[in-house]
Amino acid sequence: MNDLLERLKDSYDNLSERERRLVTALGMVLAALVLCLPLLLMQTRNDELADENDAIRELLDEIAEDGPKYAMMAEERRTSKARYLNRTPPLGSFLEAEAARQGLTVQEFNDQPQKTVGKYVKRNVRISLPKVALTPALNLMSSIVTSNYPVAIEQIQFEHYQKGDSYNIKLGVLTYDKEGVSPTKKVAKPETASVKGEN
Repeated sequence: MNDLLERLKDSYDNLSERERRLVTALGMVLAALVLCLPLLLMQTRNDELADENDAIRELLDEIAEDGPKYAMMAEERRTSKARYLNRTPPLGSFLEAEAARQGLTVQEFNDQPQKTVGKYVKRNVRISLPKVALTPALNLMSSIVTSNYPVAIEQIQFEHYQKGDSYNIKLGVLTYDKEGVSPTKKVAKPETASVKGEN
């Protein structure tokens, strides 16, 4: 190490005045880089952390703003999951009972073949309601989709060939039975929002 320093000193002593000034300036530049580089790296890292904090703050603000929407979505998932704990009774009986509650009579049932979809069995049926008033028909559809069972309306067909409040309506209704859920013995009668109007 001492030999290296001696050789460097000798080399420096052999330089001209101009070369010594250049070497001194270069040494000062290198020293400045060595001193400033950690500060620059630290500043860069601080800027990155500030950007990350800003992004996290924006995300938290967005979550706080959309909190009610997320809570509603979570509640809908819980409600949907709870519905699958109730196995829908035979669709024909269920729809006939719901129609009777609205003063309607189902004229025609058309059961579709069952299908297995993963851990569920899909059942669906088509029904016809001839010459019915619009208000009880809408109340029937509302009572179907808001029941305690996992049922949905997959098809609606309205025909209005006669004057007045008289419609021929066809509905396609489906349900999914979850494996391990026992059949329900009676049709539930959940509260539904009725459409006000005259039949």
